[in-house]
Amino acid sequence: MCTFAPQLEYLGGFPLKGTASPAKICPCTDRKGHTNMNESNINRSSDILEIDLWKLLLLCLRRWRLILMCALAATVISLIYTANFITPLYRASVTIYVNNVKANQQVDYISAANLATSQQLVNTYVNIIRSDTVLEKVVKNAKLDYSAAEIRDMMTTAQVDETELFSVYISHPDPEMAAKIANAVATVAPGEIEEFVEGSSTKIIDHAKVPTSRYTPSYRKNAFVGCAAGLLLAVVYVTLLYLMDVRIKNEEDLTQLFDLPMLGQIPSFAENERKKAGLNAQKADEHGGER
Repeated sequence: MCTFAPQLEYLGGFPLKGTASPAKICPCTDRKGHTNMNESNINRSSDILEIDLWKLLLLCLRRWRLILMCALAATVISLIYTANFITPLYRASVTIYVNNVKANQQVDYISAANLATSQQLVNTYVNIIRSDTVLEKVVKNAKLDYSAAEIRDMMTTAQVDETELFSVYISHPDPEMAAKIANAVATVAPGEIEEFVEGSSTKIIDHAKVPTSRYTPSYRKNAFVGCAAGLLLAVVYVTLLYLMDVRIKNEEDLTQLFDLPMLGQIPSFAENERKKAGLNAQKADEHGGER
């Protein structure tokens, strides 16, 4: 498609003062009929990169097969990686109650101050349990082939709903070993805590049981993350295609590049011939059906 626009100052390298004769702009076209113009042939009115979100959305809808394939491929890759390269971990836990009085001490009632103090002592007890002194005794009593630092890496702790209870979790690839280490901590921790913190005691509420299902990894979560990553990569790829496409497809694209008014356009005769051939073929089919 060729478009006419007024050329006010220069035409073909020769200055034309006071002349407003139209100049025909015919950029080079590719085999598909689209127009290509490099930077030397394009006079941009501004350096601001504008993105038409509606056009980008339509382009993404036209490329929905590519986006869907990327999402499915990323999901499958994520599941394969999870199944073959991530070691499943099992988690066992013990629950410990913190008391602000000595063991076997008779109390008539528990005041709010005692409860508040017990809640504040939870963090102290947790740090004592994670200390090398306690964990080395855990390793010794349970006859484990791990160091105190390795046991600490397996261990996580959490207070139960801001109460005087807290849980100690042990994560391990072997579910039986996870339960064994957790119960060893429950055996050693109360005596060590009473020795370090005077006037307090602890009680084991729940001992560890052998877990029957893995704690990590989550196939559902990893599949969702892989699918989201595939969708994101596909959309980024389509966006880059949109930004790198410098072809002029219609008069709107041309007016955005040149600060000149549109005077007219020459229709594509090849496209008209194709439409005419299609109409003739349709009419021929209709006459053939009537016969």
